[in-house]
Amino acid sequence: MEKDAEILKSLKRAAEDGEWVSKNYDELRERYEGKVFAVKNKRVVESADTVEELRTKLEAKGEKMGFLLIESIPPKDASFIL
Repeated sequence: MEKDAEILKSLKRAAEDGEWVSKNYDELRERYEGKVFAVKNKRVVESADTVEELRTKLEAKGEKMGFLLIESIPPKDASFIL
């Protein structure tokens, strides 16, 4: 039961962090364009060039990637084929 409460709390925090990222996207773009970053409690806790590098940095800090919101902001000149 305690684990379920932790998961629900984490999901709620991720939703709030997602709203925070949306509201602060322009500012985050200036700082993290071309990066991947982790958000916890409406704060960027770590950033890196790759997901693997981010995972390594988060593990070193004792953070569990599965309990954080992971976002990326592609470079302005990036193209996507859908």
